[in-house]
Amino acid sequence: MVISRKNEKPIVIGVCGRSCSGKSTVVNELEEKYKGKFLHINQDKFFKVKSNNWEAPESLRTDKLIYSLKKLKNGESTHIPSHRWTEVFDMEIQPHKVVIVEGYLLFVNEELNKLFDKKIWVDISDLNLIYRRLKRSNDIEQLDYTMNVVIPESKKYEKIQKEKADIIIDGNQAKEKIIGIIDRQIKIWQFIK
Repeated sequence: MVISRKNEKPIVIGVCGRSCSGKSTVVNELEEKYKGKFLHINQDKFFKVKSNNWEAPESLRTDKLIYSLKKLKNGESTHIPSHRWTEVFDMEIQPHKVVIVEGYLLFVNEELNKLFDKKIWVDISDLNLIYRRLKRSNDIEQLDYTMNVVIPESKKYEKIQKEKADIIIDGNQAKEKIIGIIDRQIKIWQFIK
């Protein structure tokens, strides 16, 4: 059950962290547990069609994400990018009492930051980042990209984003432990029962 918040704007929670920190896994698991009780938006849906560096803020259509979150906070439906195979289209979404946005560069943009009521950073070591990326892609060629692009780019924005987080969670822990921590925190904040 979502807590009734008459005349209140939706609560927007940002879950941010470096690549393979566990943010998508955690939010997907919470989405399964709380079926329909919050809206899940993935920042990855807001990539520009072409980019020279997929790990940099310039690769994202942050203005579109900001626009969509403002509409949702005002209780209005909005459209977000969606993908099916090679087709990109806009999908209409309805406002919810709780919106969870997850992504790796959520806390870089100040205007976007102001839209989050709570911010969670999921931290991860370089070693676990490398291990999880290789495990996910099963492609040794990813190692070069991870070492030369993903890690240096994520390091550029890590400190500033961690400083903006309300809580920092160790993403090196088992998935179940991370899910439990975020789940308890959401209950403490009394956003979802």
